[in-house]
Amino acid sequence: MVACLHGDEPCGAVAIERFLASDASLAEPVTFVIANERALDAGVRFVDEDLNRAFPGDSESDSHESRLAARLLTELDGTRVLDLHSTRSFADPFALVQRRSAVTAALAATTGVSRVVDISAVPGGLVGHVDGVAVECGYKGTEAAAENATRILRTFLAANGLLDAPFQRSDPTLFEVTGVVEGAGFEFCGRNFERVTAGEVFARRDDEVERAAEPFYPVLMSTDGYDEIVGFQSRRVGPLSQAEW
Repeated sequence: MVACLHGDEPCGAVAIERFLASDASLAEPVTFVIANERALDAGVRFVDEDLNRAFPGDSESDSHESRLAARLLTELDGTRVLDLHSTRSFADPFALVQRRSAVTAALAATTGVSRVVDISAVPGGLVGHVDGVAVECGYKGTEAAAENATRILRTFLAANGLLDAPFQRSDPTLFEVTGVVEGAGFEFCGRNFERVTAGEVFARRDDEVERAAEPFYPVLMSTDGYDEIVGFQSRRVGPLSQAEW
């Protein structure tokens, strides 16, 4: 269980703390990791660079996050990972994978979420280097995100045979990232996971607009979630169980 790759996304740390305080009994050893404690303590996204773009990292780097990335991969080697995040883009939880395999598809189903995004087109993330799935648990800094993270953590443990608790696997709809929308200072005026038609305006900046060259589904798009991009374009693939992996 990994939380706080980004220090400004505390929901995963809260979920881990709540779970450990519950004295729940686990069938096998589970490692709980608060990844970027320095950034979490400072209330910032990162110290030197985005940790979730720093993998595989470099143990000799001057960058705190690059060194941390290398250490994390060593510690997580051979494990299956749930990586908890929160976002500025969407209230409902959704999963992200970077390795397309039967293992990651099965892990995504054990989160219980209704949407999963193949974000393999974006390099550097933790789940591109381990057998794992990331979950965006809701809006940053909200109690709802913390509650979602706690529920998803318990569901993941139960569905993987590690916790004796009720659970329900899902067959999430798969979306595949196909591109990135560059630009700073844009107001996103669409809705994530809702189809944008060709020619439709989906972002504005003063008198400038962004129109869709072709239909797509927005993913992780927001007005203020990123410094230099609006977010990502994707295509809707269909039920995860029917996708070719």
